[in-house]
Order: sequence, then C-alpha cells, then structure tokens
Amino acid sequence: MLYKFLLDRSGNFAAISAILCVPLLLAAGLAVDFSRYSAANRHLQEVSDAAALAMAISKEQNTEKLRKIGLDYIAANADPDKVQNVQIETLSTTADDVDLTLRGDTPAMFMSLAGYDLLTSRTSALAQRATQGNVEIALVLDNTWSMSAADANGITRIAALKSAATQLINEVLQSGDGLTRIGIVPYADYVNVGMQYRNASWLDVGGDYSVPPPPRVCKWKNVTTTVCNKPLPVKTCTREVDGVIETYQCSGGCAPGHSRTVVEYKEVCTGGGKATNYKWFGCVGSRKGSDYRLHDQSPSVKYPGYLETSQRCLNPIVTLTPDKAKLLLAVNSLIINIGSYRPNTYIPAGMVWGLNVLSDTAPLDEGGAYDPQNIKPRKVAVLMTDGENTLRYRSSDGRHITLSGAGAARNNQIAQVNADTLSICDTMKAQNIEVFTVAFMVDEGAGKTMLQSCATDPAHYYDAADGDALVAAFSGIAASLRVVRLAR
Repeated sequence: MLYKFLLDRSGNFAAISAILCVPLLLAAGLAVDFSRYSAANRHLQEVSDAAALAMAISKEQNTEKLRKIGLDYIAANADPDKVQNVQIETLSTTADDVDLTLRGDTPAMFMSLAGYDLLTSRTSALAQRATQGNVEIALVLDNTWSMSAADANGITRIAALKSAATQLINEVLQSGDGLTRIGIVPYADYVNVGMQYRNASWLDVGGDYSVPPPPRVCKWKNVTTTVCNKPLPVKTCTREVDGVIETYQCSGGCAPGHSRTVVEYKEVCTGGGKATNYKWFGCVGSRKGSDYRLHDQSPSVKYPGYLETSQRCLNPIVTLTPDKAKLLLAVNSLIINIGSYRPNTYIPAGMVWGLNVLSDTAPLDEGGAYDPQNIKPRKVAVLMTDGENTLRYRSSDGRHITLSGAGAARNNQIAQVNADTLSICDTMKAQNIEVFTVAFMVDEGAGKTMLQSCATDPAHYYDAADGDALVAAFSGIAASLRVVRLAR
C-alpha cells in the first residue's frame, strides 16, 4: 500500500495538505499569542501585587496620592515588551486596605487575522495593613496638670493625647484576632493600680481608719490682729504648677501708713469638728530599699500603698487586654485633676508600671515570658510626656515629693530622677522590649535628652511640637507595629 501511495500522481495529497495548512497555521499562531498573553498576565499580576504593597507600605491615606504612588510604581516596573497601556482601572482604599485592579494590553500577532488586535489582561491585588503575631503594648501616658495647657487652636494637650491614643488602638487592633494586647498606664504624682489589688501579696497597704477630732477647748485671751484702712487694688500674681506658669488674683496689700494693730480680748476655741477619715484610693509609691524601684525583679519586695483623706492619683491601670472597647473607654476617661488636686510629674513611676504590665511576674503577671528575640511575644513600651520630671523620690517611705531648693540643687535632683528613668528604660531594653518615646511640646533641655536616650534607637523617638504632630507620632508607632501583606 505504501508503494502504491508513492507511485500515486493524482494530486490528492497536495490538495489535502493545502487545505489542512490554514487551520494548522492558525492553531500555531493562537498558541503563540496565548503564550504571550499568559506571560503578560503573569507579569501584570506581579506588578499589581507589588504596586498594592508599595501603596500600603506608605503612610499615605489620601486615595489620590496613593493612586499617584501606584502609577509611579507601574511606570517604573511594567515591562512594555510584555504588557502595554497599563492603567489602574479601580482603586479602593481604607486605613487598613489597598484594593486595586490593573488593566493592560498585549498586541496580538496571529489573532489579528481574526480581528483581535489587542489582548486585554485584568489583574487585582488586595494589600492589608495589620498587626501580626503575638504583640504586647504598654502605653505609659502623662496625665499631669501640664496636660491642661491648650494650643493656639484651643485644643488641650490631654484632648490631643486622647485622639492620638484612640487612633493607635484602632490601628493595631483592627484584625480582632486577640493576639495583640494593650495595657494603659496613666501616671502623674503616683500610679493608681486599682482597688481590686488591695489584698495582693505584693502590696503593703493597711486598713482604712478614722482619727477622731481633739476635744473642743475654748478660752478667753488677748488676740492681736492687723487692720488695713486703705487696701491696695487686687493684683495679678503667678505661680508654677507642674512646670506650667499660671496667673491668679492675689491681694495688693495695704497702702503704707494705713495699717494698725488691734488687740481684742475674746474667746478662742480649738478642736472639735468631724473625724478625719483615711482611705486607700489605689495609689502606690515606689519600692523602698536598694534599687527595687527601678526594675521588676524581687517581687517579694512590696509596693507601698498610701492611705489619704482624698484621692491623690488618677485613672487606674488597664492591664493587657485585646478588648478594644475597654481600652477606648479608658483612654476617653483620662483625667488630669480631681478637684483642687493638680498633679506633678514623676516619670519613673509610669515606666516601672509599664514594665510590670509587660512582665510575666508579680505584681502583674498577664504578660508572656520574655523572648530573647522579642518575637513571641513582641513587647513594646510607649512613653509619652509633655515635660520633664518635677518630683523626686524619698527613700524613707517611697513617696514622690516636690523638688527642693533652686539652681544647682534643683538641677541635681532632676538629674537623679532622670537617671532613674533611664535605668528603667535600660532594664526594659535589656529584656529586648522595644521602647518608643514621644516628647510632646517638650522644650530643649535635659528632659528631651533623657527621652532620646530612653528610646531603643533614634527611629523610636518622636518629637511632637503640637497636637497634630502627636497624632502623627502615635500613628507612626502603630504603623511600625503593623506588617503589610497580600490578602489576595
């Protein structure tokens, strides 16, 4: 049969071959174009993924500015030999997501014979900003009286802090996976650990008690007083409270030559009245002896709790929790005074309790065990203050008392408190805790230098000159705690 085929001269084979050649060539062309289209599609997907990541990594939130970031990236990275006319077809952005679709064209070679000059590819990518893994954060927040000061727009510092802390909490807890936990340590003169710890083994606080008034005793005697016949007008005086100079109305005194002394014989009574009640409001001081006030070791050494006639510490600590609603309520409930009590600044108290919040030992043990790599868990402390220390440590009872003296003596006391603060920062960093510090409207000087030295490195220090800068600083900290990943 093969022999007969070779001898055949009828032309049937040539005719059949000619007929089959067209579809065979078209099939080969289609395979070539499909291969080029697939390569273009893969490349466009790579560009989509990378562009979404580039936009998400940036701190920009404005959609149009993000679009420009994406277009600049596409222009620099899209290969025109693989895909042309690449455009952002759709772009949707939130604080947490960047969702985009790209469109690009590939010129057809053989398929143009069938009327298809361009082969269009569409790819999409979703990049998410989220805090990943086991993260523990202690927010050590200044609640002193100086936070009552307002900026040029009338926004108080405490209001700016609430906005900044709220944004940070919302950003780092957006995944809701429960792996990220935040604790809040408000500090001023003292730290309020919360009434629930009254009987804790690490606390030394006695029971509430009352002191009865002394007996009322009255007797007659000569009493000398000074009478002014011509008072001078009330004048404006100044005083300093927690580093803030404020004015108030004070007596102008008496005009010279217009005062006289009067002696009266009258009954004078002392004693009587109501009993004086002493209660514990949750306020604790620093641990006494050695350097116990500077670290979280030796949990058997107790913190002193103080019985007072009125509350001398502010909002209580919030221990590590993933409960966003609880944290936001605590932030929005922050106060800077109670009646006439206007607290000063003692940063070491806030920092040591920030350490306690993160620690896995008493007094607070909700934190995970320290990881030498600070990964599982990743521990972070954020210290925010609007000024330098204005109190000092008293070793006899662990109280934080006013600075004494002036000039060199006062500066030496501040230097010692700053050194204590840095010692606690060093203790944190020795455990590989990341330490962020935020100087909020802090003047140049020892206080700002101390905050710079406390931070893990220069990238962990923020200098916020106003409320907007404070919000930006906290947002920057949140961004550094979050990773960007492709969700699609």
